[in-house]
This record gives sequence, structure tokens and C-alpha cells, in this order.
Amino acid sequence: MIFIGVILLIVALICFFIYRSESSKLRAMSATDTYTAQLLKDLHTRVVGTLGSDALAQACEVEGIIECSTPLTGPISKKPSVAYTYQVTREYEEEVTSRDSDGKTTRKTERGSETITSEDRRTNFWVRDATGQILVNPEGADLDLIEMANRFEDEPAQTMARRRTLGKRMTERALPVGTKVYILGFAVDHEGQPMITRDPRGKGHFIISRKSERELMQSAESWSRNLRYVTIGSGVLGVLLVIIDLLT
Repeated sequence: MIFIGVILLIVALICFFIYRSESSKLRAMSATDTYTAQLLKDLHTRVVGTLGSDALAQACEVEGIIECSTPLTGPISKKPSVAYTYQVTREYEEEVTSRDSDGKTTRKTERGSETITSEDRRTNFWVRDATGQILVNPEGADLDLIEMANRFEDEPAQTMARRRTLGKRMTERALPVGTKVYILGFAVDHEGQPMITRDPRGKGHFIISRKSERELMQSAESWSRNLRYVTIGSGVLGVLLVIIDLLT
């Protein structure tokens, strides 16, 4: 019983940290003002012109369409994007032998995979709204990528000890040019112009999402509420089970 109680306490702890992260994201979106491209340019002119380039570090939200003059090219899709992840994994079957408490041996075949190649690339881009465009540096952002390709290629059977290669799986997820995005980040000075990037202090949230602010807030509220219930329930039940086991 004490083992189950400890497991429930660990679950409660994990849920608590996820709950705290979602709550922090919700507070950040609620507290941050939405700017147009022109408003950010005006803010940049005032702050940098008065206090200098290092003085600008304004939390902001923007929405617009992704534009990029020198985009990345997807390794599989060959489509233009401003960020992508590319992974190649080898899938295989493996014979596994196990022995139970009575000494009985059983053999079964399990399927597994291992990464051969992994690539994560990002490039600066522009977000355009009705008033103009703003430069964005996506490094360090929490990106909402689209699955562009998921391809499996059979390979001639290769036996390595107890493993038999089945083939290779190639996947590509990307943020294509022309996508409408919501961005929560920080406006800073970059070579005399405003640019949205991560918090220079390394504390604030940096989100680039295909969902609207409203959709993200509804999702964060739902996650926060559910995780709070799970945290409280698991924590209380876990403590009770541990106490009962110690008293009996």
C-alpha cells in the first residue's frame, strides 16, 4: 500500500509543476498587451530615441502572417518554412527473453526504434498585419509546428544479433511561410529596428502558435483546472495511503 501511496505522491508532484507552468502561461497572456506592427515601431522610436537601444525590453503580443525572403526548405516536403524539425529513425523487431519468479523462461518479439538523424532549424522572419511588419527571431520559442511528412520506407532485412531491421521512418514538422500566428514574446532593439524575441532576462514566456490567443487561454485554463484537481486528489490519497500503511 505504501508503494501505491508513494506513486500517487510522485504523480501529484509532476502534475503540480505542469499546473504551475500552465497557470504562469495563462497569467502572462492575460497581463500582456497586444500590439500592432506600427505600435511596436512607435514604441521602439520613443524608447530607443530617449533611453538608448538597451532600454527596450517590452513584453508584447502580436498576430499576423509569416513572411520570409530567405526561408528554409523542408527536407522531405521541399516547402518553404521558417522552422522545422526533421528526424530519421530505424525501426526494428527484437527477440526478448524474460524469466519469472518461478524460473520459467518466455520469449517474445517486441518492436522498437532508434534515432539515426535529428535536425532542428529556425530562421528569422517577418510577421505582417494590416499596419506593417515586425521582425521575429524564433530561437528559444515554444513552436506550434505542423506535421508536413511522415514516411516509412522498407529496407532489406538486416539482422543485428537479436534485432531485425524493418525500415526507416522519416518525419518532418514545420512552420510554413504564409501561416497565421499568435506570438507572445519581448520587443527589443535589433540593429536600429524592433524585433520580437525571447525575454532577455530568460524568465518570460516565448510562444509562437497557430492558435489564437483566445484558444490558447481556453486550453491553459482547462489544463490548469484539471491538473489542480488531479494534484489535490493524488496528493491527499497518497498521503492517506502512506499513513494507513505506517499505522498498520
